[in-house]
Amino acid sequence: MLNLAPAGALADTSWIRPGKVFRCELSTAAGLAGVDFAVARGLQYVEYDAGWYGPEFTTTDATTPIAAIDLPSVIAHATGQGIGVFLYVNRLALTDADALFALYKSWGVAGIKLGFINDGTQAMTDQITDWAETAARYELLIDMHDDVRPFGYERAYPNYISLEGVRGNEQFPTATHNVTLPFARNIGGPMDYTICYGQSRNKTTNAHQMAMAAVYYQPLNFLYWYDKPSKYAATANWPGLPWFDAVPTTWDESRTLAGSIGEYVAVARRDGSTWYLGAMTDETARTLSLPLSFLGDGTYTATVYADGTPGTSPFRTPVVVSTRTVTSATTLEVAMAAAGGQAVVLTPS
Repeated sequence: MLNLAPAGALADTSWIRPGKVFRCELSTAAGLAGVDFAVARGLQYVEYDAGWYGPEFTTTDATTPIAAIDLPSVIAHATGQGIGVFLYVNRLALTDADALFALYKSWGVAGIKLGFINDGTQAMTDQITDWAETAARYELLIDMHDDVRPFGYERAYPNYISLEGVRGNEQFPTATHNVTLPFARNIGGPMDYTICYGQSRNKTTNAHQMAMAAVYYQPLNFLYWYDKPSKYAATANWPGLPWFDAVPTTWDESRTLAGSIGEYVAVARRDGSTWYLGAMTDETARTLSLPLSFLGDGTYTATVYADGTPGTSPFRTPVVVSTRTVTSATTLEVAMAAAGGQAVVLTPS
């Protein structure tokens, strides 16, 4: 699909930076804390979502933050730490995108998440491409949300970095749904799923959520959705944090290792000399035998984040961390609980 879109229209793409994002609650203090959390956890962006300029379905002026948010202070703190800021805008407030995007650029904003982009007509498709082109003129990233379809336009305007168009974790779908997406929605292009780690409403294990960061292609990866930084203050309680700290969002090489639509999937992706392997299963516990023949010469240290003894619900299944030495001759036995998964970092020794 990507190759059916027009070739790259931007002479300079050096300002386009993929990365991981944390959504902040709607206050100055939450924004500042979110920036500090992003720095500590190796994220690249923070975001203010719906409500930062008022109720999104009745407020069509997206130029004035609510009184609770001192936006210049948050942006200054973020940019001083190398963190970009995204702002959400409902399409009802996009009456003059050129003027609005110019204003956001003057504020130091890095990107815009556009909401309720209900795709399906030629007129709306033309509008989407116009928004992407307008944002590019002001060196702004675009993340389109709601019922929008991928059609490869990120090839022409790679600042159109991601889009939703998926029943993601805002809906807490089933594990079966999650292991269908790699074969359906995600083959169309980037996917903004909003991973929830350690969220009690998940219908999957935490290792299943972790694996999504490697299985799904998410160049703009929203992590810790619904959570506050304070939740993760006691880092020892959250053994999966180092995985999310390290995992990239774009890749030098990708391999699908195993899969059956709606049942299970395993993907390995390389960044430099390090591989990140994610495996996910449906509501059936299973073990996958995965040859590591894609590895280079020499030995690798495998850091394995696996499902522990199943809890009373998938969410309560702990993440167990172990390490072992492997080579390209190793076959990894990847055991997953029901609605579970496994995440593995493979680093040259």
